[in-house]
Amino acid sequence: MKSFYINRANPQLGGPATFGWRLKQELLRQGHDFKKDAGNNIAIIDGGYKDNSFNLLRLDGLCLDSSDPNCNIKNEPIFECYKNFDHIVFQSKFCRDVYESFTGVKKPHSIIYNGVPSSFSPHISHPHVENFDKVVIASAKWRRHKRLEEVMEAFSSPKLKGVALLVLDGQRYKPAVDYVKSTQAHNIILFPKISHDKLPEIYVTADAMVHLSWIDWCPNTVVEGLACGLPVLCSHNGGTSELVKDNGVILQLEEDYSLGSTVDLYNPPSVDREIIINGILEVLGKPSGFERSDLSIASVGEQYINLLK
Repeated sequence: MKSFYINRANPQLGGPATFGWRLKQELLRQGHDFKKDAGNNIAIIDGGYKDNSFNLLRLDGLCLDSSDPNCNIKNEPIFECYKNFDHIVFQSKFCRDVYESFTGVKKPHSIIYNGVPSSFSPHISHPHVENFDKVVIASAKWRRHKRLEEVMEAFSSPKLKGVALLVLDGQRYKPAVDYVKSTQAHNIILFPKISHDKLPEIYVTADAMVHLSWIDWCPNTVVEGLACGLPVLCSHNGGTSELVKDNGVILQLEEDYSLGSTVDLYNPPSVDREIIINGILEVLGKPSGFERSDLSIASVGEQYINLLK
C-alpha cells in the first residue's frame, strides 16, 4: 500500500478536478490511501512541492489566449511548477510539445491520457432515440473555440435530416436555446445538466460524437465517448486527435497551430459548413462498439502506480 496526496479531486470543479477525483477513487480501489503528509505528492496543474516526497505534476493546458492581458501571469505559476517538480505527466504529446516550446525546458516525463470509470462501457444497453435513424452527441461549453455553434448550424442541412444532435448541458446556454427556437430545429435536442454517474446512459444512445474544438488538450468528454465505443469527429489541432486515433474522423478545419505561440482563442478561424456536414456523415459510417481499455481509469491508475515505484 502507498500513501498519496492529490491537490485537486472534486468532480464539481471542472475537467482537471474531475480527473483527479477519478484517479483518487481508483487508487483507493487498489488499496492505497490518502493523507497530506504522504510520500507521493500528485499535483494537478500546480500545487506545492513537498520536501522528502516524490513530486509528480500532471499538467493540463495553458492560457493561449492572446486577447487576455493576464495570459502570461496565469501561466507563470504553472511554468514554475513545471520546472521544479520531479516528474511530469502530460495529457498528450501535444501538451508536452507546447510546454517545451514555451519554456525551452525538457523534463523527465510520461504521457498518460485521461481515464474513465468502468461504467463508461460500449456494452451497456443502447436505447433508441425515437424518430431518428442516427444520433450524434456533443458535449462542449458554449465558448467560441469549442465551435458548438458551427456544429448546430451544420445540423440544419437537409443531408442530416434524419440525424439527431444531442447537446449535453445545452439548456444552460441561451444562444443554443435561442438558436433552436428561432430555427425550429427538430433534430437538435438540448439536455439539462446531467450528473456524472448518469452520463454513460446518455452516451450509449448515440452512434457517434462530434468535438470540433479549435485547440483542446485531452478533453474528458472525448475520453468518455470513446470509452463508450463512439467514433469521434474532431479537428486536427490540439491533443484530441491523439485520443481518437483510428476510432473516428479527423478534419483539418484550419492551418496548423504554431507551437509556442498564443492565438486569438475566442475568434477561431471560420470553417466550411460542408466540410463539417460531410465529416458527420463519414463518422456515422465508422464502426462503433469498440473497446478502448487504454482509456479506463484502472489502466491509467496502474500507470501512475508504476511511475511511483
